[in-house]
Amino acid sequence: MRGRLRTRKTFESAVERILDDVIALHGAEFGDIQLPIGNKLVIVAERGLTTKFLNAFARVDTSDGCACGQALRSGEPVVIRDVEEDLTYEAFREDARAAGYRGVQSTPFLTQDGIFMAMVSTLFATPHTPTEIEMDTLKNYGRDAAAHLYNLLEGEKLAHKAEQMREKLYAGRVQLEPAPVQLEPAEGRNGWNYLPRALLLPKGVPL
Repeated sequence: MRGRLRTRKTFESAVERILDDVIALHGAEFGDIQLPIGNKLVIVAERGLTTKFLNAFARVDTSDGCACGQALRSGEPVVIRDVEEDLTYEAFREDARAAGYRGVQSTPFLTQDGIFMAMVSTLFATPHTPTEIEMDTLKNYGRDAAAHLYNLLEGEKLAHKAEQMREKLYAGRVQLEPAPVQLEPAEGRNGWNYLPRALLLPKGVPL
C-alpha cells in the first residue's frame, strides 16, 4: 500500500490512491475522503456514493453525530457497526438508507507531529466492524499517507486545495454552496489544524 502511494506525485492523485487503498483494506462497498476547511470537513473524493449523500454530508463539524463528525471531535477513529442501532447516528439514518450502507468507520489521518490532513471513511452495505488488525494497519498507513499529502502540498494551503477538489467533485451533481472558509487569523502551531484528543479543531484556515 505504501509503495503504491509514494508513486503518486500530485496531491489529487494521492487522495484517490488513499481512498482506493482503504476501501480495499476494509473490503468496503463505499468510501469517501474529507479535507478540512476551517472547522468543517468537506468531501473531496468518493466511491459509490449518491448525489443525495454528497448533499447531506456537504459540510460536517464536531456537533454532528455521524461517524466523521464524532472522529473530528475526538481525534480518534470511530466505528459504527450498525447505523440502525446506534443512537448517535439517528439524525443520519435516512441518508444511510438512501445511500445503501449500514456500517461505517471514519479515521482521521494525522502526521507524526499531529497535523490533521484528512478524514477517511469506509461504508459497508451490511452491519460490519473492521478487525483489530485492519484498524491497526489503517492507523499506520494513515500516518504515512498524511505525511505524503503534507509534502505534496508544497506550500499550498490545504483549505484552498480542499475547495478546488470539492468544486470538481460536485460539478454537475448538486447545487454547490460557498465553502465556509474562515478568514480570521489562524491559531495553533504555524496555523495548522491539530486534533488533540477530545478537543475541537482550532479555528482558522490551515496553511
